[in-house]
This record gives sequence, C-alpha cells and structure tokens, in this order.
Amino acid sequence: MMFSSIPFIILFPVAVMICRLMGEKYRYIWLLAVSLAFYASFGPKFLVLLLFISVFTYLTALAVSAAHRYRKGHVVLFFAVFILLLILFLFKYLNFTLALFGSRLRMDIMLPVGLSYYSFMAVSYLADVYKKRIAAEKNFFMLLLYLSFFLHIVSGPVNRAGDMLAAFKCPKASYEDTKEGMQKMLWGYFLKLAVAGRLAIITDNVYGNIEACSGLSVALAALLYIFMLYCDFEGYSQIAIGGGYILGIRMKENFRQPFYAESLSQIWRRWHISLSTWLRDYLYIPLGGSRCTAVRRYINIFIVMFVSGIWHGADISFFIWGALFGILMIAGSWTLPYRDRMAASIKESDSVRTVTRRIGVYMAFAFVFIFFANKDTASSLLAIRTIFTQFWPEAGLSEIFTLGLGRLGLFVTACLMLFVMIADGAANKRGIATTSLAKVIPTPARWVIYWALVSAIMLSANLSGKEFIYSLM
Repeated sequence: MMFSSIPFIILFPVAVMICRLMGEKYRYIWLLAVSLAFYASFGPKFLVLLLFISVFTYLTALAVSAAHRYRKGHVVLFFAVFILLLILFLFKYLNFTLALFGSRLRMDIMLPVGLSYYSFMAVSYLADVYKKRIAAEKNFFMLLLYLSFFLHIVSGPVNRAGDMLAAFKCPKASYEDTKEGMQKMLWGYFLKLAVAGRLAIITDNVYGNIEACSGLSVALAALLYIFMLYCDFEGYSQIAIGGGYILGIRMKENFRQPFYAESLSQIWRRWHISLSTWLRDYLYIPLGGSRCTAVRRYINIFIVMFVSGIWHGADISFFIWGALFGILMIAGSWTLPYRDRMAASIKESDSVRTVTRRIGVYMAFAFVFIFFANKDTASSLLAIRTIFTQFWPEAGLSEIFTLGLGRLGLFVTACLMLFVMIADGAANKRGIATTSLAKVIPTPARWVIYWALVSAIMLSANLSGKEFIYSLM
C-alpha cells in the first residue's frame, strides 16, 4: 500500500480519527497496530524479519547499556552492528556478489520493503545508546513502533530514535499542527502526482529506448530526471512528514531547496538530509571527519559517498554513481580556494555568479545521476555516448514532442516545474521550508493556490501510476 494509493488515502483519515479518540498514553499501541498492518500489506512474510531485527535490536541495546559497567559496550555494539549489516547484505547484496564473482548460484530471496531504512535506524539507535545520547528503551513495543512506523518505514526519512521515541510517548496534534500537516501532504501529492508523474513519462520513454533517441532527447531526459526524482522523493517525504504532524509526531525536513545550492557539498546538505546527516554522524565523523590531514579528509569523503552508492542499490551503476560523486566533491573541495580567487577577479555581479554556480551544480548533479537513472552500466554509458556524439538540435527538437506528453503536455509540465522553482526560491530566500510559505501568503491567494494544486493533482493522477522511486531502494 503506497501513499499515492486509494486505500491509503481512504484509510489514513480513519486511522487519525481513531488515534484522536484514544487516550494519549495508549495512542502508541494504535499506531503500532496500524504500522504492522501497513507493513503486512506489502507481504506478511516481511513481518518475520522486521520482528526479528526489532527483538535483536531491543535486546542488544539493553546489553550495550549493561556492558558499560564492565567497559565492554563496544564489543556488544560491534557484534550487533555486524549482525544487522550481515542481514542487510544477505537480502540485498548476496546475489549481486555471487554474480560479480562469476558464480551461477542464486538465492531465492526477495528484498523486504524498507530493510535499508529500518536497518540504518537500528544501527543509529544502538550507536546512540552506546554513546549515552539516549537510554536503552525498556518498552519493546515502543522500539518496535520506532522501527516499523508506517510513515517512514518504506522510504524514510531515516529518523533518529531520540526524536521519535519521545514523540511516540505522547503524540498530540494541535490545530496548527493539523493544518500544517495537511498543507505538507497536499504539496507532497502535488509534487509526486502532478510533476514527477508527468516527468516520468518523458524519462521512461527516453531511457527505455536510448538507441532510438537523439543526443538532445537524452540530455533533456538527464536534466529532467533529477527534477523528477526530487519531486518524487520530496513528494513522499512531505506526505510522510505531513502525516506525522497530523498525528502529533514531528519529523524533520528531508529536503531544503536543493537546486538553489551553489556547490556539490552544499546540494548534498540539502538533499535526502536524513540520510546525508546519518552518514555524517555515524560514518564520516567516526572516520575522522575533517579533523585530520587533507588527504585523510578526502579519503573520508570518498568512503562516505561510495557507501551512499552501495546503500542505494546492488548494482555497479550505483557504485559508479557514489564514486563519481566522491571524486567530484574532493575536486570541488580541493579547487575551492582557486575558484574563489577566480570568481573574485571576474567583473560580474554577485547574482550572475550565483546563477552560474547553481546551473553548474545542477548540470553536474544531473550528469552523475545518469548512472542512478538507468541502474545498468551499459545503458548509462550508452546515454552519455549518445549525448556527446549524436547531439543534433534540428532532429532533436521535433523528437521532443514525441516523448509521451505532446506539445500541450510539455507546456503544462514546464509551467508546473517553474511554479515549483519559484516556490522553492521564495522559501530559500526566507530560509524556511517551502510549505511554510503558506504562513506569509494572504488567505484569498492561499485558497486559490490550494484549489490549483488539487486541480493539478486530479488532472494528473492517472498519468504515471509509478511507485515512489525510493521505495525500491
């Protein structure tokens, strides 16, 4: 059951109403029941692994806490993290590893939905208990709710136990929380169904038949794919975060106007924030972070980005994707002083330099994401080769109108993309979340925008029908 499915749209308000009718002290029990039922809708057998990991995490966290008295907490932590990562490896990477080493043996294993997310949340919970940032949770059902919470188990955000456990113990939503949550969910459905759904038609048609496309069409698909991915994943995140607000559970923002970043390191701080901060806190800093020599810092950056690629999928394309970003971020960090001096010597206005940087970052980001979009190295390389060897504007311009949307559809999609960029730009200037713009827009204009968003969703809902992309990670 995905967030964009009719059953979820019908059942979520029912779940909220029952939650409101229950006493605050026992609402977490209802949320747990809803979460387990939601997860079981993807396949009851997946529950077995979720329950095993939850019991294992619960017991080892208590063991880590108790072992502190004997200064053996690190031993228990290492064992627990090893087992959790081993489980993730067996389900997600075993068949890929066997194929990589030329073995014909294959295990008939299906990747459980959300395993990458709740495995990382379990690891961070254990690490926080070890570091004494939080106490080991004594209530097993509360910990199970943290790992299985239906709003984040499929595609994140990768929430921290310290934030979520406190919220679960007394979930209470005010009128303002409910209103803000509904605004976030509306924005999320608009991004997913009205914008990402339209762009997916173009990118699927191009990447599904690269051999028949011109370089211009493939380049356009590369530029549109990254915008589509942003709208798809930020759409999911806003639905999840907004739903949490309505239930009285606040989750942190997962994106912050990434296309207004002026460097690759900055765009990563604005993109999939819950994962990037997880990698920073539980991998980059333990490796030494930036408090070391320049060479060691570059190695740390590369390791983090490469691990990010591995986490996203079991395919060489993802490994290349992570490695390329690591190389580009190292190059960006190394050349920063020289680029700053060069920029200062060029007699251009600050606004021109800012726009130029943003366009450059977007294009670099989109180029590397070609490997993410295709999930097949040969197809990715074919796409790149097509862009550089068959870039014929004359033929490509007419071909663009045959990619699934037609002239009117392309015009509408361009208008929707422009609207998203204007909204993100206004929020970026104010340093707030995009949905928080509703607080500064006059009431009549706000209701016109609500009506326009609902209309766009209704007119676009059946265009794509694709799952949220990050639910497949």
